[in-house]
Amino acid sequence: MIEIISLLSLVVAIAIGFWKDINVGLIALVFAFILGYYIGDIPIKTLMSYWPIKLFLTTFGITFLFSIAKLNGTLEKISRTIIAQSKGKKVLIPIIFYVLSVAIASVGPGNISTSALLLPIGLAIGFRTGISSLMMSTLIILGSIAGGLSPLAPNGIVALELASENNIGDLGMRIYLMNVISMTLFSFLFFVALGGLKFRGDRVEIEKAGRFHKHQILTLVTIFVLVLWVIVFGADVGFASFTLAMILILLRAGDQNEAIKHVPWSTLLLISGTAVLISVIGELGGVTLLTDFLASLMNRTTAVPIMGILAGVMSIFSSAVGVVMPTLIPTAYDLSINLGSVISPAVLTITIAVASHIVTMSPFSTMGALALASSDETVNKKKLFRDLFITAFASLLFIALFLGLLVALGYLK
Repeated sequence: MIEIISLLSLVVAIAIGFWKDINVGLIALVFAFILGYYIGDIPIKTLMSYWPIKLFLTTFGITFLFSIAKLNGTLEKISRTIIAQSKGKKVLIPIIFYVLSVAIASVGPGNISTSALLLPIGLAIGFRTGISSLMMSTLIILGSIAGGLSPLAPNGIVALELASENNIGDLGMRIYLMNVISMTLFSFLFFVALGGLKFRGDRVEIEKAGRFHKHQILTLVTIFVLVLWVIVFGADVGFASFTLAMILILLRAGDQNEAIKHVPWSTLLLISGTAVLISVIGELGGVTLLTDFLASLMNRTTAVPIMGILAGVMSIFSSAVGVVMPTLIPTAYDLSINLGSVISPAVLTITIAVASHIVTMSPFSTMGALALASSDETVNKKKLFRDLFITAFASLLFIALFLGLLVALGYLK
């Protein structure tokens, strides 16, 4: 009975958060305390140990560094410089925004920060040049998502940490690469479906970006050093980010107070608070119960599509990084065993990570809401809301079929 109660506590936490617009992480901490201490007899010291300190520090470090890069104008200057390479060719503008989103999100800022940076720029250019708000917002969000599961980005760090902590092993670049392939294919299909190829031959005027000033050049060098330090020399991305951010602050390339204010504290609390509750649920047997239930519905053919649809539907109404991945990735190892190892834990984890992110253009998500807020005041917001919601479900159907097909053909294993 306690296993069912523990699982229901997560459902109730998500429901209250969605209904009352309260951070689910806060509710999760309260439920973890009541459920763990008073019902499950888990000591307070043990409950405190469930706080994901490594994950917290890593995510804090990378977002702190890129808050500086955003505030001193480096990220925007990079964006405008690259956009200018379209030479006014209309067909290239959405494509460049997609590629730019992938590149920026991949090196550290992650999906939400990248979308927050590029959506206002992209939607303004799109409105002025006659490119639909749905096309521009969806391609920027998909690009941000594609790069957002990089080993250097906050959501990618969370996915890899969860895999490592739950006996799935070091997945390295596998999640990131499959995510980029999936998002790029869906983006291409979406671009074609919305008539993007009809822009060929059309030309528009694009503003010049201007030159980088010394603090922006220094920040560019810092980002380059971070990538080399982590990927080539194996440095911890969190502490490397803190170190480089400190150098920028000492050289007055960034304001520490403003940078700290722009760290996504709400997201950090969401991730960490939910992680504590998930640990309590695991201790009380809830994760095992969920694993057994999912195993009863799945076989080799249906495991990936079912897991993909479950992760996607959950993510439309809650957080991919704060709720969906911490809830479902811990089930992957035991679920694979229960299925007779016909589907590897790595494949299930990749499915959860990719499917939970592809739907985040939903207007209920942060990035979908940013798209609505960034669109021109003359745009029909109700229609854009509806179209983003439909696109989220279309992307979910695509990813369930695409990943299922890759498994059936033996390309994903």
